[in-house]
Amino acid sequence: MNEDWQRLLPLLVYIQANPDGDLSLAALSRKAGLSPSHFHRLFKAAIGETPRDYVARLRVERGAFRLLLHDAKLVDVALDCGFQNHETFIRAFRRVFGKTPGEYREWIRRQVFERRRQARETSAQVGSAFELSATKVVHLRSMHLAFLRHIGPYESAPDTLFDDLEQWAARRRVPGPRVWLGIGHDAPIATPPELLRFDAALVVPDPFEPDGHIGYQMLAGAEFAVTTHAGSFETLPAAYAAIFPRVIALPGYRMIGLPAVEIYHAARVNAQLRLNQTDIYLPVTRCSPCRGVA
Repeated sequence: MNEDWQRLLPLLVYIQANPDGDLSLAALSRKAGLSPSHFHRLFKAAIGETPRDYVARLRVERGAFRLLLHDAKLVDVALDCGFQNHETFIRAFRRVFGKTPGEYREWIRRQVFERRRQARETSAQVGSAFELSATKVVHLRSMHLAFLRHIGPYESAPDTLFDDLEQWAARRRVPGPRVWLGIGHDAPIATPPELLRFDAALVVPDPFEPDGHIGYQMLAGAEFAVTTHAGSFETLPAAYAAIFPRVIALPGYRMIGLPAVEIYHAARVNAQLRLNQTDIYLPVTRCSPCRGVA
């Protein structure tokens, strides 16, 4: 992680927390305390995309996941994802996915059906390699988090992220016990693997200014559907495939989608262990009536 990327990390957290806000070049450069031209050059060099392209991609990918989960009108999906109208959303969507939103919705549901079939086959092969608790809705309190971000396939996120956080917390004398989280901000079905955002995170008592490569974010309190997974981390994809239909079918609730929050029942996160206990939280909202995806 280079110095410019570290400098921009608080702004990236702001963007992810305000996807439907004013994320124009003028607004973002003002928040960064830089001129628009300087900010544009810095952002493009550090992130690999222009601010406009980055924001549009995140919004479109969010919309793509909404198209999978909800039978909502296109204009409602567009507005929910920060676009001013559905025409702008359609143009941006086609640039990213090469399909109209309607074409994509049909295509991605076929893909998800195939992924679920493959997951069931994988689950049958691993047999009792993992177990899932019942799924229930709980209110997760707000939490201050110190985090390190990994960009790339979720399965390639190294344990050393948590080790680095532990060393940082020890230096700063952060009181225990440790509560470790993993936060997935993107859906692998919508975001290219090399652009997936995963945060290794530690609950801390209070907000703090970013410290080198350690960033700060607040996980806002909200309602989540929680399921406990017992097994190795390599069985988590099959577990998610089993959990998603459960959450979609919850009476009286609609699945929001992301972020996916994992809370690890361990003093130290170790992917090599064959038995880990992980609470998987997926955000939901109350609704009446609810319509989702079967």
